[in-house]
Amino acid sequence: MNPKHNAPRADAAHANEVPAARFIVALALVVFAFGDASAQQAQETAPRQQSDDVTTAPPPLRYIPDEVRRELDAEQDLKARTRLALDLAEERLARAAEQANADRFEEATAELGIYEAVVADAVRFVQSSSRRVTNKQRDILKHFEIALRSHVPRLETIRRTLPAAHAAYVKSTIEFVNRQRDQALDSFYDDTVMREAAHGKDKPAVGEHANGTAAATSDNEKKPNQR
Repeated sequence: MNPKHNAPRADAAHANEVPAARFIVALALVVFAFGDASAQQAQETAPRQQSDDVTTAPPPLRYIPDEVRRELDAEQDLKARTRLALDLAEERLARAAEQANADRFEEATAELGIYEAVVADAVRFVQSSSRRVTNKQRDILKHFEIALRSHVPRLETIRRTLPAAHAAYVKSTIEFVNRQRDQALDSFYDDTVMREAAHGKDKPAVGEHANGTAAATSDNEKKPNQR
């Protein structure tokens, strides 16, 4: 074959390869630029999405289930009932931790709603058991406050295992526990008549959310013997 006849063909092939190579390079640049823009947009929207989640996660209801209420009502001795309430509260803490470790976040915060209701009910029961603060009440509330203090680190551990949307409610529970501790200790400095209405800020309405927001109630939650 004559090399002179092959030269034009080679030049034509080379001429066709140059635009193709340029097109591939241009396409690669477009894909890279699009990917970089998408990544940047994702980084910008992630904090906003996380902030939205904090406000959209449903807050837990603070209420006492029927079976728990029956168990509490069956025990009328002041000291024994307070000990029972503390056991029931700690049981709910343990359940909340189990649910959180299993990534069942709403179930975990729901257990904390019941925990809050049991704690508030116990403090109120002790304080309303006598018209005036007695040494027996002070002794019971002192031990109850010590137990509540030990619950705070456990709540902090639960909070760290939850996403921000649900951890916000655990923080609210910690604040609630500290208020109940203060309320229990206040009895040591008060010899006047105690009225339940004086501590109404921690008594939720029927079907109230643990963070203080009203919610629709179920038939069980509307019963007079539940909060």
